[in-house]
Parts: sequence; C-alpha cells; structure tokens
Amino acid sequence: MRRPVSYLALLAAVALIYLFMLGPILITAVVSFNRSDRSYFPPRGLSLHWWGAAFTPQWTGAFVFSLELAALSAIATTIAGLPLALAFRSYEFPGKAAIQAMTLGPLVLPSLVTGIALLQFLTLAGLGSWIGLPALLIGHVVICLPFSVRTIAISLASIPVSAELAAASLGASPGAVLREITLPLARSGVGAGMIFAFISSFDDVNLALFVSSPRQTPITVQIMQFLEFGFSPTLAALSILSMLVPLALVALCGRVVGIGGYLQQEQGHA
Repeated sequence: MRRPVSYLALLAAVALIYLFMLGPILITAVVSFNRSDRSYFPPRGLSLHWWGAAFTPQWTGAFVFSLELAALSAIATTIAGLPLALAFRSYEFPGKAAIQAMTLGPLVLPSLVTGIALLQFLTLAGLGSWIGLPALLIGHVVICLPFSVRTIAISLASIPVSAELAAASLGASPGAVLREITLPLARSGVGAGMIFAFISSFDDVNLALFVSSPRQTPITVQIMQFLEFGFSPTLAALSILSMLVPLALVALCGRVVGIGGYLQQEQGHA
C-alpha cells in the first residue's frame, strides 16, 4: 500500500523533531567514551576512563548531596502542597485567590530572581549561617511547590464527589473519608507531584548558584564551576548520569503509584 505524501511529510517532521531533541544527548553519551582528554566527536578511540573519573569523591559527594536535597525538597513540597490543594478544592475563604496566585507565582518568576531574593533576605535577616542546605531546601520548596499543588489538584478534581458523599452518608468521619477515599484516589497525582519536585530540585542551577556553600554544593553548580576550565569528557559522563537518575525515578514511581493514570487525568482536564 502506497503511503500518501502528507503522511510521509508528517513522518519526516516527527523524525526531525526527535533528532533535534535526542541528538545532543546521543552526542554527549558518545563523547563520554572518548579516549582523548578533549571532547572530540566522533571519538578518537573508546575508553571508560572518564566514567571512572565521574565516580571519584570530587563528583560523588556533590552528586549524593543533590540526591539528598532533591529527596528532601520533594517530601517537604508534598507535605506543604497536599493541604493547599485540598483547601483550594474544598473550601472558600477570604484571600483564596491571592494565596493561589502566590503559590503558583514561582512558575512565572525565574529561579534566578528567587535565588537573589532569598540570598538578600537571609543576609539582611542575619541568617547567613543558613547558606547551604537550609537555604537550598527553602528555595527549592518555593520553586517546586507549584508543581506539587497543580498535579495534586488535577488528581483531586478527577475524584467523583459522589464517592466521598457516599462514604460520609454511611457514617464515615471527615478524617476517614480523607484517609480511605480521597488520598488513595489521589495517589497518582501526589506521586507525580513528588517526581516533578524531585526533578526540578535536582536539575536546578540558577537558584543554587546564590545559596549553596563550598561544602554543600549541588552537582549542577559543581559542573558549571568546572566548565570555567574547559569541557572534559568527565562532564559528559556526569551529564548522562544526571539524566538517567530522574528517568529511573520516573520509571520506578510509574510502576508504584501509576503516573500513567495521572497523565490521562491531566489530558481530560486540559
């Protein structure tokens, strides 16, 4: 069967889009196996030397710190975002619109501005000792909170009100309805919010530039500082590792909490 020209043109356009998105990643992956100490493409020989260098203490300390920071940020963001999403869904109260705008505001505010503002606030408040993990955690919760609130809100909006009303009519207390009906049905949105928060925190560099300390430096900042001296194939290996960790997390949580269900809910409310 002969394909129409329009179908072939669409297929070519899709292939070019995928090549545009995945091409730099594939090139970076190939460069990381370069035998030379320069980033040649095509590589001049193959070696695992630079992957071994990526697992030296110089990099593993910052990498582990980034993982810890991202995990703490995801947990803290979910703890703050779940009550907000529940309140926005179920209650009307004075100042609700203003609180919603403040919660979602970091989506339109560059994280660079948030980092500068947080640094100035801590300095003026005499809290310079917080520079490092405390300041990074505060800043990342601020910039990640909109993702948590938004994803949980979409998941809550998909819950049939009749399910909660039926449980209440059978004598379940509000706490029991929340625990037995609402939260289990919103599990996919809560999990998706945690993943988005983790990835946003792990990949952040603009905010971390201003509030990280020499002993508590995320891997993104350390990579940027190293770039001042040139691009080593070690950075290519680190970049691939930094990409694989969030992908593995998404795949794992997709199995556990069912993110696919959340994505279908989001498309239904788009």
